[in-house]
Amino acid sequence: MSDQEKSPGVELKGEISRQALSDDEQGWARAVVEAAVDGIITIDEVGVIQYANPAAQQMFGYRAEEMVGRNINFLMPSPYRNEHDGYLDRYLKTGERKIIGIGRNVEAKRKNGEVFPVHLAVSEVVLGERRLFTGSIHDITNQREAQREKDLLLNELNRRNKELNCLYRVGESVRSSDFGDELLEWIAEFIHSTASDPSVAGICISIDDGKYTSRQFQKTPWKFTAEIVAAKHRRGSVELYLLREQSQIDSQRVLRENRELLRAVAGLLAETMERKEAEAKVIHASKLASIGELAAGVGHEINNPVNGIINCMDILAKESEDGTNARKFIDLARSEAERIATIVKNLLTFSRQKKEQYSKARLKDIVDAVMTLCSKKLEKSHIEFETDVSEDLPRLSCRSEQLQQVIMNLIINAMHALDERYPEAHPNKSLKISAEEIMLGVVRHVRLRVVDTGIGIEPSAMDRIFDPFFTTKGRDKGTGLGLSVSDEIVQAHGGTITVKSKPREFTEILVDLPLHADRTDELNTVIRGTTKEKRVSEDDGAPVDR
Repeated sequence: MSDQEKSPGVELKGEISRQALSDDEQGWARAVVEAAVDGIITIDEVGVIQYANPAAQQMFGYRAEEMVGRNINFLMPSPYRNEHDGYLDRYLKTGERKIIGIGRNVEAKRKNGEVFPVHLAVSEVVLGERRLFTGSIHDITNQREAQREKDLLLNELNRRNKELNCLYRVGESVRSSDFGDELLEWIAEFIHSTASDPSVAGICISIDDGKYTSRQFQKTPWKFTAEIVAAKHRRGSVELYLLREQSQIDSQRVLRENRELLRAVAGLLAETMERKEAEAKVIHASKLASIGELAAGVGHEINNPVNGIINCMDILAKESEDGTNARKFIDLARSEAERIATIVKNLLTFSRQKKEQYSKARLKDIVDAVMTLCSKKLEKSHIEFETDVSEDLPRLSCRSEQLQQVIMNLIINAMHALDERYPEAHPNKSLKISAEEIMLGVVRHVRLRVVDTGIGIEPSAMDRIFDPFFTTKGRDKGTGLGLSVSDEIVQAHGGTITVKSKPREFTEILVDLPLHADRTDELNTVIRGTTKEKRVSEDDGAPVDR
């Protein structure tokens, strides 16, 4: 068997090797090269492979006979494949080195087509008139992957640090500043700077009816949203808009990098809203308690002189003759004094709600007591009002003063709605209060109906009308507690409030109160089964018995 037939991939070229090395040296060199962990490939001056050690064969997936005699560029992907021969020719002509004696990271190609990174170090050997180039090839796939993971972890760490800084700054700001438009616009801008991705078009924070955006903002079809849910109600969202449509991979990346930040900011805003509203509710309750105490004190002080006036009028009435002008003025003064006494009595009743126990009461008496307080204001607003509450309705087991507060709140809301739609007198500016006995399931109820022809309620607000501090009125016209407090009172009586409305046409509120002797837990469970969603009606038809 000839030397060429023995193993073309084992020797450096038999003739040259034997001239350069002794037999022992050849054996030693062959053993070292073939045992090397890195791939070793030798090429001639025109790039034809002369030798490939076992590590190189295994690395590229070829046998030695498949490699020796072929141009080295078949082991390279583009653009290295097309440029290699030019590099080699240029070196031979100019001596300009790109890799020889230097080494660098390049890409190689396996037999199966897989491209992988390698570190290539090339040395030059001159044997007589011939030049050989030996390349030491180290597969750096694992190192490249390790570096990629290291970079990813470093980027993730930097991103987390930016998120934590953002959340800290936002948290400190909402705790120490007024929760207003300027702050929310600053938060939107700060989130945008934290995202710091060229593909991000901007941030939009929506809370209730307000929208707050970063300075660089563009509304596009491509966005990610985090809901702001406070007290189990959706109050708004934090949205990140993308400047352009992304590939699925890029979209997932942007979502992954920003989703947790958006959710955390949304949660922080929701928590802040809940806390501030709870604080406001406590402050308002404290104010109401103080007003109640003041009303009680003032009421008692007013009662004494009013009773004195009534007594004096009674004495003067005995000393004057019927039909005289003096008697008419005396009777008028006594009547007005009695009206003052009635108002003071009702005011005192409001201030004593917490002490009152359940007792039997007529709904007509409760409504009349409220109308005594409200009638003059209704007349002043040019509101045509009508009450139709029969004395024959069954008595309710209730806290009368609390039901008076409910009716008062409903009337005040109706007045605001009517004044907003009709600032002056108008034939359609009307309010009607009526009541009837009905059956809901197997339980008898008394239904109180309050209907006004005011501005109505927009559909977007219907889901939140029972929320504490939610109001569509101006800041100086309401606290947003009226319906919330009324709802709590009615529920405590085992009843429900249902609202029907059509914008710029009418609002109808139904208060259904159960008729039963004993307020058992079982009955309350049945009565309270109706949810707020059910109590807000989507019926756009006209109210019954207008």
